[in-house]
Amino acid sequence: MSYSDLPNDLHPTDIAPGVQRLDGAEIAEGIRNYLIGLALATLLTIVSFYISGTTLVWGPSIPVALVVLAIAQMGIHLVFFLHITTGPDSVNNVMALAFGVLIVLLILGGSLWIMANMNYNLAPMNQMMQMQLEAGPGMRAVTARGVIAPTAPTPVGARVSGVIQALHCDANMQVKAGQVCAKIDPRPYQIVVDQRRADLAPAEARLEKDKGILAQAKAAFESHAAVAKRPAIFRKAIDKSRKAFERAQTQTKRDETRVAELQAALHAAETNLSYTDIVSPVDGTVVSRNLEMGQTVAVGSEAPPLFVIAADLTLTRIDAIISAKDSGEVKPGDKVTFTVEAFPNRTFSGAVTQIRPSRQIDEHASTTDVVISAPNPDRLLKPGMAATIRIVIE
Repeated sequence: MSYSDLPNDLHPTDIAPGVQRLDGAEIAEGIRNYLIGLALATLLTIVSFYISGTTLVWGPSIPVALVVLAIAQMGIHLVFFLHITTGPDSVNNVMALAFGVLIVLLILGGSLWIMANMNYNLAPMNQMMQMQLEAGPGMRAVTARGVIAPTAPTPVGARVSGVIQALHCDANMQVKAGQVCAKIDPRPYQIVVDQRRADLAPAEARLEKDKGILAQAKAAFESHAAVAKRPAIFRKAIDKSRKAFERAQTQTKRDETRVAELQAALHAAETNLSYTDIVSPVDGTVVSRNLEMGQTVAVGSEAPPLFVIAADLTLTRIDAIISAKDSGEVKPGDKVTFTVEAFPNRTFSGAVTQIRPSRQIDEHASTTDVVISAPNPDRLLKPGMAATIRIVIE
């Protein structure tokens, strides 16, 4: 409806925003406002490009400056082009604009969330195509249940007995080789080290003293031996010096043996003291922790490992069990797809690597163990997860 079609008896408040009586001066003023807005918007655009491409502005402040210029650009558009002001006629325009922005943000955010969720849970396209090919005619599948395990687990046990004094590592923690994961109370072993050092110190001092006596006895014997061709009066002195030299040699060897034994005992005590630090032997991920603070650990082949560390979780293994009647058809190299409860909408793939007799005894049916290897680049598969497995058989 144009302005000429409006009744003349309408009150000014009954006219919708934008439908106003404009004369030539107001039209000229409106055009001038548009031109000013265009000039300011162009200027802000040029300044934005200049700031982003220059080195005169401090680097970390460039994003802040661009955000400020973008907000100013929005303000110019709202004021000079959309005529959004604080006047009463702009209320409807402001509400309509805000509602439109809200709808756009909701649609954009919902679309991004849906696409991200589908990308996270669905299998990759090449894996889906491979599953479709495997489901072709002449093929069937064997289903099984299995448990995910690390491909190369490294058990870490205690080398000395004692009480756990500190814990520094837990399951699913990334560790480095040599990192201390737990600490056994070192005080009993420190006492032994101090005792061994106390025993060694006087023995070393005695050895040094006997070496001095040996050097003197050797010098005296060599001096008397030099005059051995002289009269018999010197023979008694030579025999005496020789016996003293031999006694000094015997005592020195005895002291050297004693010092070597004490040094070995000290080294063993220091080694046991160092074993109170339970360290990771490899870089990897802690798969399991089997000890608590204050627990007493013992050394022995029958003792369970304190930690199990996997060196590489990007490749995982699945231990599965199938019936004996299906084991004749399953062979190494067969393709496998499986799911885990943590990611029910995502399908993982792998391949059969080993088939061996089952170590479990089932009274009702004989079974076979199957080992499956599967890539795990995202480290989503954790040891201990239960897997539902589908082995494709041609």
